[in-house]
Amino acid sequence: MSQPVGPSITLSTQAFLILCRLFDGCYDDLKQQEHVNELVESIADVLLAGVQALEEQVKPPKDITFSLTIPQAFFLRKLVAELMVLTSEKAEQDKTRSWLRECQTVLEQAGMPRV
Repeated sequence: MSQPVGPSITLSTQAFLILCRLFDGCYDDLKQQEHVNELVESIADVLLAGVQALEEQVKPPKDITFSLTIPQAFFLRKLVAELMVLTSEKAEQDKTRSWLRECQTVLEQAGMPRV
């Protein structure tokens, strides 16, 4: 039985790419946690499909829209919140924080509870 699909998520292309980069940076550590292994793989598949779609574009779009299941969206929301705490310690990452804040806001507006 497949997971119910949650609402569509729309992010600026830059925020989406930052989310992908940060997820990629955590990927190996997350994969080692057996209880979330399948969830992490499914999120990676969604993000990779989005990156591949962007690479096929002659001119990258301003925004990208993708769908997540409720568990995927909740997990990403929690991960972004943790990354916001980590980046708050480094003032030179203001741009990264603004894109993470965009991710956080969009996931909150998609009905994901705040963690």
